[in-house]
Amino acid sequence: MVYNNTTTKNGLLQSIEFWTNLGDGAVSGDPLLKAVFTNRLNRRLDMYLGLLGAGSRQAQIDDTNFTNQPFSLFNIVSGQHDYEFLTDEDGNSISDITAVYYKSGNSFKKLDKITLDNDEAELIMSPNPNNTGTPIKYVERNNSIFLSPVPSVSIEGGGKIFYKRCPSYFTITDTNKEPGIPFQFHEMLAIGASYDWLLVNKSNAQTLITRVEAELMKWEKEFRTYVELRNPTKKRFTPKLEDLR
Repeated sequence: MVYNNTTTKNGLLQSIEFWTNLGDGAVSGDPLLKAVFTNRLNRRLDMYLGLLGAGSRQAQIDDTNFTNQPFSLFNIVSGQHDYEFLTDEDGNSISDITAVYYKSGNSFKKLDKITLDNDEAELIMSPNPNNTGTPIKYVERNNSIFLSPVPSVSIEGGGKIFYKRCPSYFTITDTNKEPGIPFQFHEMLAIGASYDWLLVNKSNAQTLITRVEAELMKWEKEFRTYVELRNPTKKRFTPKLEDLR
């Protein structure tokens, strides 16, 4: 489902106009409401993509609007142990670094992750500069990684990181852009955004709110089942949708 289609009426904004009972063109034709609902769609996108990736630090889920894969190479600099990664090569914001590899010969080897609650973490982040060699482990903190031991040689493209990225958000100028979640749940975004707006702006419309809430709960139940079935051989922690609202 595209973001906005005033001709065929099959866009997310048109679905919002339906579920809120605001009427044809009330959202797509009003700059203020359009901005408000675009924000609500983006917040719902945060929630549902977050749920799809919950329970695993691996980069299993990515917004389908991205054209490149969730990993990048970076240069290793002799004597430098800390590297910061805020965006990928296309400028998309990185939300979480999931794995780090170091080039050894013609292949990459995965480094061991040391968590911040480990007593060794502080020493890795503020190392002895004479402790150099081939990195075998790392600490991640606030989109930065700290390698240990400190690299003793410079290697172009010698590091590789895997990551999760923030969603590809809608803007009010979009038309044919689609949400980066499975297509069968696009309508759920519109219903969720409608529900958010009705709760605040039409709190007296209890009958309408109840009906939209029931529809949203039905969609979210199906979505939760979809998430659980994506990887049936591995137990995953799946938070309750009502806890994410």
